[in-house]
Formats: sequence, structure tokens, C-alpha cells
Amino acid sequence: MTPGGHVRAAISLGAISLNLLAWSLPLAVLFLTRVLVPAWRSRTACLCAGIYRTAVAFDDWCMQRISGARWQNPGIDLPPGRACIVLANHRSWADILLVQSVISRRGPIVKFLCKRELAYIPVLGMIFLAFDFPVLRRRARRSWSEQRRRDDDRRRVREACATLHRFPAAMLSFAEGTRFTERRHALARSSYRFLLPPRTGGFAAIVEALRPLDAPVVDLTIGYPQPTTLWRFLGGEAGDVAIDAKRCTMREVLEAGPHAWLERTWRDKDAKLDALLAQADQAA
Repeated sequence: MTPGGHVRAAISLGAISLNLLAWSLPLAVLFLTRVLVPAWRSRTACLCAGIYRTAVAFDDWCMQRISGARWQNPGIDLPPGRACIVLANHRSWADILLVQSVISRRGPIVKFLCKRELAYIPVLGMIFLAFDFPVLRRRARRSWSEQRRRDDDRRRVREACATLHRFPAAMLSFAEGTRFTERRHALARSSYRFLLPPRTGGFAAIVEALRPLDAPVVDLTIGYPQPTTLWRFLGGEAGDVAIDAKRCTMREVLEAGPHAWLERTWRDKDAKLDALLAQADQAA
């Protein structure tokens, strides 16, 4: 990275971190209000959603005005009052910023499955509590079997999705389970060129929980023109990030079966990434 890129990344990361910190206090107050006065849950949910969109708008401003980050907006139009499922590949922590920008500026707020270790980070932990993010265990407890851990994770996903019946949101699933790296790709012996094999359990649990709502499924394919990190992205040196969006109905997923549908979608996504990267090479 250039010296200017490092400066832009540092300023952007600082501004985004302060943005999270500034909103953590009102979120904490709203969370305590929700716990102490359950009858006000609808009011606090609306206020939390307003805070979420304001924070996303500020992050967008930082990325565009300070970082100089560039990405395509696929123009997906989702009603904020309806729950949906968002599926995406995972290359960088910048993916979360991009998904929030694409989905939440005009549509529903985004919730995602998060690892338990992240819940212990003070500001992030408060956000997870305030928005009912499902917190999953990476490993089973010593006294638990792996199957019991998986069952507990599915229960947490169902509980988080149950809130979407009253307070609609977009439930995000990074089906690869972790960020793509060449090392992980080799260890997984992935049959895909640009993706890790999808883990279908979490996605299937979300589909089952939101089945009564007939929630649509939005498949986002995020293509970076070169390997990148959050730091490079915030430094404005990730290039033009391509984002493709495809919308499917719940019926399509159920007719194929969540596992088969996800495998087919992953094959299509791999082909899309191949085309997107080829276009980026030609443009370069």
C-alpha cells in the first residue's frame, strides 16, 4: 500500500470505530429499556433500526469520501418492512460494510450469524445484544458433543429468526463459515475456484425458521478485483468491487431443498466470480 493509503485507512477505521462507539450508549439504554419494560419493545426496535441506518449512512460517507473505496450498487430494492435472507460469499471484513450499504440504506437492517468470541468485544457485544444477533459457538464445550453444539447453534438461529416475525430484518448468511484464503481453499480441497465449500446447516436453519414468512432470498456475489483486506479496502486500494445480486423466492429454495439449492447457487456464484475477475483483468 502507498503511504497515502495507510493514512486513509487509519482515518477511516478510526471514524467508523468512533461511529460504533458513539451509538453504543443509546443502544445500551434502549436494550435496558426493552428488558425492563417489555411493552415498549416495538418502540425500542424502531429506534434501534433508525440508529442502525444512520450508522450505515455515516460509514458509507467515510468509505466514499475518506477512503475513496469504490463498489457497484446492484440496485436491489427490498421493502424495509419485510424479512428476507441474504446470502453472500466472504472474502474480507469489508464484506459486512458492503452488504449493509447495499441492503440497509433503503431496505431492512442486516443481522448476521456471529462467532461467540466476537460477543466479548465490548462495543460489538452491545450491538449483538441490542439487535438480537444469533451468537454461535465455534467449538463444543468440554462436556458437549459436537452434535450438541450444532443443535445449540440451530436453536440460537431459530430464536433470532423468531424476532423477525415481529420486527422484520435481513438475516445474513456467510455460508462458507469463514473468510476465503488460498490456504483454507487448499485445506478444504474445494471443488470451486474462488469459494470455500458452503456449510449448509446454518442456511437451512434460517430457511426453516423464516419459511412461515415466505421470506425472499437475495444472493449477493462480491468480487474484489484482487486479494484484499479490510485495511486495503479502507485505504481505497481494493479497486472497483463488483457486487451482483440475484433474488429468489422461498418456494424456489424449498422445491429444490436448501442443501441442493445452495450447492447449485455456489456453482453459479463461482462462475460469476470467474467472469467478474476476467472483466477486472481486461479493464486493468
